[in-house]
Amino acid sequence: MDPLLKIAHRGYSARYPENTLLAFKKATAAGADMIELDVRLSQDGRLVVIHDERIDRTAKRIQRLPRTTDPGTALNHRRN
Repeated sequence: MDPLLKIAHRGYSARYPENTLLAFKKATAAGADMIELDVRLSQDGRLVVIHDERIDRTAKRIQRLPRTTDPGTALNHRRN
């Protein structure tokens, strides 16, 4: 019989911001065998690591993901 695997859902999301490098590193340091993460395709065709379609649950603000992942454009999107 195979041993059970410890899978960190979105990293060590119980203690650190989910789907971040910090959460992934802390999960492996805590003994996780695997990390589960969510990848979405942005409207401009880039891969983004985020669980939800909107950022309000994790960022405490109501906003959809920007149409682009270009940092300059994303910043301008937030200001408007």
